[in-house]
Amino acid sequence: MKKLFLAFLPGVLFFASSALGQKDISIAQVQGETNISQYNGQSVRVSGIVTARLRSGFFIQTPDDKVDANPKTSEGIYIYTRTEPSADAAVGNTVSVTGSVEEFRRDNEPLSLTITEISMRAGRDEIRVGSKSNLLPKAAVLTVTDFMANSIDQLEKYEGMRVQIGELVVVAPTGGRIDSKTGFVVSDGAFFGVLKAVPRPFREPGMDIREYISFADKDKLKRDFPKLPIFDSNPEIIRIDSDEQIVLKTEESGRAVKPTIDVATQTEVKNLVGVLHYTNGKYTLLTDPGNQHSVSNSIKPNLLPIPTERQFSVAGMNLENFFDDQDDPEIKEDVVSPELFQRRLKKLSRAIRDFMQSPDIIGVTEVENLAALKRLAAAINSDAVAAGKPDPKYEAYLVDGNDGRGIDNGFLVKTSRVKVSESKQLGKNDKYKNPNTKDDIFLNDRPPLMLRASIDDPKTSKPFEFTVVVNHMKSFLGYNDPKQQDNVRIKKRLQAEFLARFVQERQKADPNERIILLGDFNAFQFNDGIVDMIGTIKGKPAPKPEVLNPSEDLVDPDLINLVDVIDFKQRYSYSFDGNAQVLDHIIINEVLRKHTSGFGYARLNADFPQIYRNDATRLERFSDHDPAVAYFTFDDMTAPKAK
Repeated sequence: MKKLFLAFLPGVLFFASSALGQKDISIAQVQGETNISQYNGQSVRVSGIVTARLRSGFFIQTPDDKVDANPKTSEGIYIYTRTEPSADAAVGNTVSVTGSVEEFRRDNEPLSLTITEISMRAGRDEIRVGSKSNLLPKAAVLTVTDFMANSIDQLEKYEGMRVQIGELVVVAPTGGRIDSKTGFVVSDGAFFGVLKAVPRPFREPGMDIREYISFADKDKLKRDFPKLPIFDSNPEIIRIDSDEQIVLKTEESGRAVKPTIDVATQTEVKNLVGVLHYTNGKYTLLTDPGNQHSVSNSIKPNLLPIPTERQFSVAGMNLENFFDDQDDPEIKEDVVSPELFQRRLKKLSRAIRDFMQSPDIIGVTEVENLAALKRLAAAINSDAVAAGKPDPKYEAYLVDGNDGRGIDNGFLVKTSRVKVSESKQLGKNDKYKNPNTKDDIFLNDRPPLMLRASIDDPKTSKPFEFTVVVNHMKSFLGYNDPKQQDNVRIKKRLQAEFLARFVQERQKADPNERIILLGDFNAFQFNDGIVDMIGTIKGKPAPKPEVLNPSEDLVDPDLINLVDVIDFKQRYSYSFDGNAQVLDHIIINEVLRKHTSGFGYARLNADFPQIYRNDATRLERFSDHDPAVAYFTFDDMTAPKAK
């Protein structure tokens, strides 16, 4: 093994091993004009002013008087130290840093771009301090022209630099880390926004452009799928993280507490200043610890309309990990504290009664077991009576499924008005062959649950009969992971075809049966280029040239997705990476169209910050999904036409 030799010169300590093959170059040269550095894999020495500190690295930027004349090259860069940087990397210090140039991407972010960074190793690389307490480089002001459509690396020229946003509108609220046992949320300080005057971004049809770029043989892809739609990933979105930068910890003062920015959708935030990073699949502004921002235009939930005596309502609610405070020996769950469970019961009861106006039938997903759902029903009933309202007499229906975490589908039925004639689980034992392992595995982890019910028409006293099926399809987890995607994609396609065949059998057996499909379909209302789940279920699957995993047309007459008839700006039930998107649908068959009088989402969750979970007095944030609510009438009427 070679020995390391140290050379001593006046005032300077050099590591001989790091000096070998090193190049003194500018930050702009390392960054270059493209996403991948031409110096990738090489050992270099760069210099600049420290502008920000993270828990495992820091940023440096070229002083303003030494920048190059090329606006396409960034003057800032991230220095990865693996552990918290030493005091030599204090903000305001000018430093010289050695390390190897690397293009980094997290293993769990296969569609992310890489970030150009200087990676340091102990014993090999060094930080040399020049001067201290320097003024930081002036922040570049981001404008609408910096956010180009159909470009996923449009902010590459600012990567690692100090930037400023004058006015930003929040498009997805601040997130948080949830303790599964206590339910307590700690804000992560991160939210998404667009520059003011830019419309709210929605998920659009097609394959994510980042996946399209990752295809090795694009020519073959174009030949096989010539009409494959591509989604540009909404490059106008920028992520804001108010919790990532840290201040230098000292023995005298310790670590200063930096308040997070906790905001809801539509909030306007002014004067955001910090360093631009690329992380979590998005360009991210890491706000300075002392950033002086202002917040305005906060929103509140609006009550849903009360059904008339000629109407009834049906809802779908994802209750997000609704586990109780009792240990279930059949599953390996986190047993929540009694305090958390009571808090969740109160929030849900109040949301259902006071905001959603006590729907007649609620299809629920992500519920631990029948006992937990019965306790929710009892809480709603007792709270209603205590508030001086009629007892809705909700009863719970749930059948255990195959899910490894033990979450199931169920119903809350207002038996003061609704009569149930049948409750039946569908396809629990159906299996298919996993293309990766060749094993036969369950098709339906959370099998659909069917409920046949009726409500007496107040005018005629005749029963108005209908069938509701609650669904919770396979999630997107593994959808873009090369090791899992084949199985995930075929499973989602087969689940959609299973439900489509079920509906077709019912329609064929009784053309007059009124059918409602609802729940968390984990699919958009359009073709995502990989699997067209909703199109398949409706009887309008995407043509083979437009989707990688096509399905046949299995349904006739076609079904109607109610999200297609509401205002475009209201077409979302969930927010992911700043994109408003629909995962929760209510789909009806043609014979029910003339009895459909309204549809919408209860804006209680997707637009509000995670820390609202901690407040039992708030309606907001009992889940990460907004409930879908449909209104039906006993009368025949001209129904809205699907677009």
